[in-house]
Amino acid sequence: MLSETPYPPRVWVFTPPCQFRSGWEERAAFSLPLVERVFGPLETVAFCLGRGSACFPSRGLVLFMGGDLFYARLLKKRSRYPLWVYDGYPRRLSGVDRYFARFRKDFYAISFPNKVFLGDLLKSFVDRHPEALDLPPGAPRFCFLPGSRPFAYRYLLPFFRQCAEKLSERFPQGIFLLALPAFLGKDEIPYFQEISRIFLLFFGEASRCIEAADVIVTVPGSNNLEIVYRKKRALVLVPLWGKALSEVPVTGVLEVLGKVPFWGRILKEKVVRRIIDSQEFLSLPNRILGQGVLPELRGDITVSQVVEAVVRLLKTEALDFPLEDFPGGAVERLVTYVLEELGEEE
Repeated sequence: MLSETPYPPRVWVFTPPCQFRSGWEERAAFSLPLVERVFGPLETVAFCLGRGSACFPSRGLVLFMGGDLFYARLLKKRSRYPLWVYDGYPRRLSGVDRYFARFRKDFYAISFPNKVFLGDLLKSFVDRHPEALDLPPGAPRFCFLPGSRPFAYRYLLPFFRQCAEKLSERFPQGIFLLALPAFLGKDEIPYFQEISRIFLLFFGEASRCIEAADVIVTVPGSNNLEIVYRKKRALVLVPLWGKALSEVPVTGVLEVLGKVPFWGRILKEKVVRRIIDSQEFLSLPNRILGQGVLPELRGDITVSQVVEAVVRLLKTEALDFPLEDFPGGAVERLVTYVLEELGEEE
């Protein structure tokens, strides 16, 4: 929407170091309209610490959209722009000039004078892109979403293939979709030959795959919210297989300990398992609403467990997700605030 305004702003994207990054952030950012420069993790750190030249216009803003506020505060200091935060519930807002709440519960939970309930930008995207894939005949349609973190693919993709093969025995006319990130090449997909025999592979088409599916099998992530916004049935898997657990990104000292040979890996597996087991819900919509909107399977998950859960889901009514607290129009509201702040061309 900003690109359609009379005086579109210049956009710089900073991707600071983060153990949860997928590795495709920079490529994704470059594909967006108005993006003039993209700073990777090392460039972001150097830039925030005062290295590198930059000619900042007299007017601008730092828009933080998740992660660690530390680097956003440094960018504010260097640019002398106001700092806006769009995020879930932050622990502290020192140095923040305006807080945009993504969810209503966060808006009411935080005490901050300059706060605005913006809404979920993802909900706005779903409202603006309702179209589904044009698929060959066949039913039911099963969509598998392995997420965007490549470390998990060598564990998830063979498991997904086994689940799809078992489901195909029960539903010979079924269609099996595998939605992968747009910037992933075929040579980067482990077991590509095996999975391509049963799955229709789609790159960068996760939203249209979700819209076309009867049931979705996925892992915790932002797509869980898109699934419920589209009122689709889905099963969320949280596999606690030992070797996969040792590669799950975590914060703080545990990530450092996990790199210690042998004992570090064992300790990390145990702690991560305990953390996951202590959570009532792991899927984001379930956590927001405090109820199991999407069923979750966690632990040493087996193929038969997944198949039986998917079959049960097929027999249920389509998801009736309460959307009263998730209004649309977040993108339009944010654009209005940005234009008011930046004004017209200097």
